[in-house]
Amino acid sequence: MSAPRRYFAADRLIDLAAREIRDGETTLDVEAKVFDLIALLVEHRDRALSKREIGDALWGDRPVTDAALSQLLRKARRALGDDGDTQRAIRTVHGRGLQWVAPVVPADEPEPPAPPPAEPAAPAVARRRNWPWLVGLAAVLALLALGFVWRQQQNAQASPGMPRVAVLPLVDRSGEAELAWTARGLMGLMTGLIEQPSAVEAVPASDVAAIATDNTLDDAQRLAALARATGATHAFASALSKVGTVYRLDVRLIGADGGVRTDALHGASPAELAADAAARARDWLRGRAPPAATAAQAGIRDPFLAEAYARGLDAQLRGDNAGAKKYFDICVDHDPQLLWPRLRLAVAQGLTNEADAGVENATRVAAAARERGDAEVLVEALRQLGAAAYRRGDMDAATAHLDDALARVPAGAPARLTIDLLVGYGAIDDERGRPREARAHLERALDLARTSRDRRREANVLTNLAAVENAEGDAARAIARLREGLDVARAAGDGYLEGATLGNLGGAEFNAGHLLPATALLKQGLAIARARNDRQLQVLTAVLLSWSLATFDRAEPATQLAQQALAVGERENNAYWQAEAQWALANIAARGGDYAQALTRLDDARTRYDAGGMQRNAAQVLAETVEIAVRAGVASRASDAADAYRRLVAAAPDDAPLKARVPVIDAQLRWAAGERAAAAAALAQFLDARGNDRGPAAQAALFQLGRWQLELGQADALLRRPEWATWTGQHPDALQLRIDALAATGDAVAAQAERQRLAALRAAPELAVDPALLAAPN
Repeated sequence: MSAPRRYFAADRLIDLAAREIRDGETTLDVEAKVFDLIALLVEHRDRALSKREIGDALWGDRPVTDAALSQLLRKARRALGDDGDTQRAIRTVHGRGLQWVAPVVPADEPEPPAPPPAEPAAPAVARRRNWPWLVGLAAVLALLALGFVWRQQQNAQASPGMPRVAVLPLVDRSGEAELAWTARGLMGLMTGLIEQPSAVEAVPASDVAAIATDNTLDDAQRLAALARATGATHAFASALSKVGTVYRLDVRLIGADGGVRTDALHGASPAELAADAAARARDWLRGRAPPAATAAQAGIRDPFLAEAYARGLDAQLRGDNAGAKKYFDICVDHDPQLLWPRLRLAVAQGLTNEADAGVENATRVAAAARERGDAEVLVEALRQLGAAAYRRGDMDAATAHLDDALARVPAGAPARLTIDLLVGYGAIDDERGRPREARAHLERALDLARTSRDRRREANVLTNLAAVENAEGDAARAIARLREGLDVARAAGDGYLEGATLGNLGGAEFNAGHLLPATALLKQGLAIARARNDRQLQVLTAVLLSWSLATFDRAEPATQLAQQALAVGERENNAYWQAEAQWALANIAARGGDYAQALTRLDDARTRYDAGGMQRNAAQVLAETVEIAVRAGVASRASDAADAYRRLVAAAPDDAPLKARVPVIDAQLRWAAGERAAAAAALAQFLDARGNDRGPAAQAALFQLGRWQLELGQADALLRRPEWATWTGQHPDALQLRIDALAATGDAVAAQAERQRLAALRAAPELAVDPALLAAPN
């Protein structure tokens, strides 16, 4: 009797003869190679098929990569309503291959039985891996708007007497263009594998990537730079080459005492060699051979998973979170029990407009870590959940996650874990409009950073303190903090922090009315970002520089910079970058009188901020929408935006900066309703009550009042306002209002002198932009 050719399996009708898969009455669209894999597994369901057997059956003599097979497996599972977590149809049998596990019934039976409950995947041995978190200071340049950056990093300060190794970027001498991912990716992989639960610590790969960028330095100089910034006692260098069909990895361990150990490893896979090199480094650092890998440690040492994970690390270290997701997804699809790849996937999802999926993955990691008693992974998962809650504006949930994380920090843990959590509390307090509490948390974090000699974190905390002070309107104090942070970043040799701090310092100088120094600083920051090929720094610095140039009516370069930032944001699927760029482009359009385009771009920016849970940014965009809609004479649009703003205020009753803008919005609506004199009087009273406040609400009120006073024939009142002294030095808009007021009062001589000063400002050399900075980034 011939074997059946039609089966009921996995809630599908699989017709081998017709090469069809049907879900009820629907014939599924399945690629030929995907169907071949399903048919092969169904027909050999009595055992697991190795990757070689599958490759030979589906591709014959043609070579096939593990990545291609992984993609095929994902498509097959998707066609069957299966996935890498449940594995109810196709199971990954570690060390053996793939096996069909769903019940199979020949289709000629009268009735297929009711589908059984989904079987859970075979439990895997719990894996404890200390893969340090990807840093990147994901929002450090946005601190002046957000007041905080969530920094997910692992231990940075070595415990007394414990060797601390910095793994340098791998040098690729293979000549194979497709191995470009190995420089950062294998650095990250080796960093994670070196730091086992043992007496060895590793500097996070992202720290090293930020510092060890000068390849002209010798080993001792690079180690000295890393020691200043991170407390590293050793550096681990590697170089990949190829001899015939075999890869060679030359490794050397450099100690602070000048001692050097070297070795050469050979193998068929760069990722496999990197795993062996990590074991060799642990052997040297601990003075004894490492124990044999157990089943619990095997996971990421599998060559295929190691390469997928390393490729994901490379993408994240380059800021390409959209690209990183597919590699981490491959890891968790093959082994759902791997926690660190899933947590990195959660981070990437949170940064690419997949917030819900990111929260789901972080929640699963936290649950698994609790079950396994893995405090380290649990703390990191809780911090990621706190970051997600912060971004969506749920400060209560963010605080709860931080409280839980702080309670889980093990006794004797490095200071930087506590520093990160304190920075988190400071951010939440700042978002709630509690600057005193925010400052207290950040000052404590600063003391810990200095005591533990963690220069990178010291610079980061200073930037966060500057954000709080800037939000309070104390621009001078914010600038002082940032200049101190810049000195620390330079002393640490941290190019990323130097560029980011220059951007923040430029923003603070701009807010203080020092527009020409701000522009010069932003150009310096953008040049550093370009030299480092750091897309995140490039995007955010370019946006700030666009704002500064637009204020001087340098619309062409301002538009180029913002459009480039928008293009990168779209390419990377980064909603935050897109929102920042759209906001800058809206500003340029409004300055040119194109209010319709400005309002459209503001709507786009607000939508993207909302998607990322950035409520304070969304609120600022709404406030600007009110102002531009009033100028455009679209009262209904202004009213709708004002209502949306008030809803945000009602949802965050403790947010003082958010509430501060409400009187300005109310006055603008009165102006739109025809109550012009009353609107101007209301803003004048608002400013009088604010005293020396130079915060965003007071600044918006001052410039709005100045324009209204000119329209109402109140030029004398404009000139009497003492607050203008901050702005008329270098702000073209403030100076133009002063010129118009002087002319209106008949002071032609003074008006002409100010016109000459304004012309000189607009021709200042600081505003010239090197064409290289305007070229499209890579």
